[in-house]
Amino acid sequence: MVAGLVSGRSRVGWWRRRVATRDADYWDGVVDAQLKFVSQLPPYRREELVEALAYLVMLAQDHRHYGQGWISRDELALRVERTLAGLDALGAVPGRVTAALHRAD
Repeated sequence: MVAGLVSGRSRVGWWRRRVATRDADYWDGVVDAQLKFVSQLPPYRREELVEALAYLVMLAQDHRHYGQGWISRDELALRVERTLAGLDALGAVPGRVTAALHRAD
């Protein structure tokens, strides 16, 4: 019975690491793709987008921490909510991130 629990935990841990790493890699890819765009903007327009990208970098790191078992699923969910609230706050200010993204299109 104990062996089953241990192997069950290792399977769950393996799956959690795999999914969390995939999610972190996704967010890193989004940031990497946007860095090229940000570097082409005039300096006065970069700050807002860099701030948004910083939120995504932290989100990727949070997923890695979850995958390593350093934070719980509930803590990850809380950090995701905080990240989304921060991004919403950036977008709520007229002329901030959303306006810059629309001009890029």
